[in-house]
Amino acid sequence: MEFEQCFALLRHESSLGKSKAGAALDALPGQRKDVVAGHKLQGTSHLGFCLENTDPRTRGRGIQLLSQVLLQCYSLLKEKEVLHLVLFYESRLQDHHLVIPSVLQGLRALSMCEVLSPGLAVSVLKAIFQEVHVQSLMQLDRHTVYSIITNFMNTREEELKGLGADFTFGFIQVMDGEKDPRNLLVAFQIVRDLIAKDYALGPFVEELFEVTSCYFPVDFTPPPNDPHGIQREDLILSLRAILASTPQFAEFLLPLLIEKLDSELQSAKLDSLQTLTACCAIYGQKELQEFLPSLWSSLRREVFQTASEKIETECLAALRALSACLSRSVLSSDSEDLLESFLSSILQGS
Repeated sequence: MEFEQCFALLRHESSLGKSKAGAALDALPGQRKDVVAGHKLQGTSHLGFCLENTDPRTRGRGIQLLSQVLLQCYSLLKEKEVLHLVLFYESRLQDHHLVIPSVLQGLRALSMCEVLSPGLAVSVLKAIFQEVHVQSLMQLDRHTVYSIITNFMNTREEELKGLGADFTFGFIQVMDGEKDPRNLLVAFQIVRDLIAKDYALGPFVEELFEVTSCYFPVDFTPPPNDPHGIQREDLILSLRAILASTPQFAEFLLPLLIEKLDSELQSAKLDSLQTLTACCAIYGQKELQEFLPSLWSSLRREVFQTASEKIETECLAALRALSACLSRSVLSSDSEDLLESFLSSILQGS
């Protein structure tokens, strides 16, 4: 799409009256129009008055128009143009709450720019973490924040890792309290990437576990004729992939699974058993040792007393997974052989 087409909407707005005219680039603090944008962004000169207006709704409308253009034309921007636009949008994160949704849309466009200068991804995320209370935003605007984070994780991984555990903590604050299933699927993917790609969790392992495990077991019934097509199983599998992704969660997760195995809800029992089975693929003797007696007690009760064939089948699968997990540690000479004692308990039914 040509820039002339992209800015057609801006020119239309400017023709509506004096209130839509002015030099938009003057709103970029300390920057001259010819330095900031050159010929490609000259169309924004129609937005200056709008962007500097004292009415937050008018400012929001101006930034919304600019962001719509950027979402169409971000791939055509030059590095210096992206730099100054990022600085402008970052400064507007401190603006009135009515303006923030449009600011985030602009930052989403800029997060997709290949010519983004080193350090800008970190700068944008720091600004969002510091200035925006994400969970007070509407669903779509929260989704925009997750999209910005995802874009940067896909393209600026090493830069973000340079933040260390601060990046993990910032994301925890962003996600904390999320309720919309559309956003949760994206947020769960971000958590999986944090763990799979070895981002630093630092002292925030438990906090990351808490911000995700609060959804376990998943309690979601899609509304009739849901246009988004999100099913309960989608959320269950996505959350399970997180909980069973690292042994670092074991000390927090295993007590939770034992608790849910004692639940009266069959769905909670099934989810707990299937999650336990998944965890055994990555756990070792170290993670299981403290919890084996309680796990066996809960599993034994379900095997011998349950009236549900599904529960019994999943219990037996979990027992096989536990045995396989413990067997991997048998050859470790510096550790106690828990496999023998665990199998003895099973054979004795005690």
